[in-house]
Amino acid sequence: MTSPTPVPGNPSLLPVLEGRTLSCDEALKSPTILRDRIAKLADDLMVMPIFYDRAGGQGVVNGGGILYNTIRFSDMLVDGQLEARAPGSEYKEMNGVDPEVRLATVSDWGGKFYFEDERRLRNDVDYLDMCTTQLANTISWKIDTAALAAVNTELNALVTSGEQPAVAGHDWTTLQIVGPLDTLTASADLPTADWSAAQLAADLQMLGVKHDVLVVSPHAAHYLRTAYGDKLSLVLESAGLELVSNTKVQTGTAYLAQKGTVGLVGFEVPLTVITLPKQETRSTLVQAYAVPAFAVNRPFNVKMLTGINC
Repeated sequence: MTSPTPVPGNPSLLPVLEGRTLSCDEALKSPTILRDRIAKLADDLMVMPIFYDRAGGQGVVNGGGILYNTIRFSDMLVDGQLEARAPGSEYKEMNGVDPEVRLATVSDWGGKFYFEDERRLRNDVDYLDMCTTQLANTISWKIDTAALAAVNTELNALVTSGEQPAVAGHDWTTLQIVGPLDTLTASADLPTADWSAAQLAADLQMLGVKHDVLVVSPHAAHYLRTAYGDKLSLVLESAGLELVSNTKVQTGTAYLAQKGTVGLVGFEVPLTVITLPKQETRSTLVQAYAVPAFAVNRPFNVKMLTGINC
């Protein structure tokens, strides 16, 4: 059997399968088709991959959570000062610093809908596509929100402890890039200065972090596009940054990060879709769920910008 391929101009749940169109009946009998549809929709909406990599390379969680260490500069050095060795003497014995071990526990999230037999007999693909899209949106929103909340929790803890304050940005809503000289925004108040300040904070931490992604709200992305116009891509390229816009980013803040290095995400149960007949209501239950855990083990690989006003 050949792999399904999309039909141009048709709903994505209508692939070609051995020369014929896939029906609702066939889709409901093959939950992996719905799973792949949900996964594709979710991936297009999620900001999680910007911050997280898969735990253990495969993203599999065993035992209900992820054991991890938070990497700090102090963890890169042994405790004590090196001393010059005199001829015939031994080097000074150093004590290693054990990083704090933490546990990121899993959460079980999912949803379901019922697809009536009448719709199945009438091959109501549009309705199945709509329900699948809604389920994908719901699952991705919940997982993504939790992923970003885990990042914010770690960043807030660093601010409270004084280990890493938030980087104070400037107002991006009043940018003036073109016009008379006396109306232009000062270079020290431009977004580029904010990005540089975040990188400076990373450089001073001496962890080798180089920010390569800028994560903003849609409003912030709008103001950047409006101010820089067709030069925005060049400005971002000069700073070595990729621009990512996501609705889950709180207004007034932005993130600069080394992509995919802030934390680890693992799944005790990966995205799973099951279908079960519901004889008493003459319908089919479509249920999707995932059981992820988020471990922010490198919080210093991301900086939060505040005060940008969009």
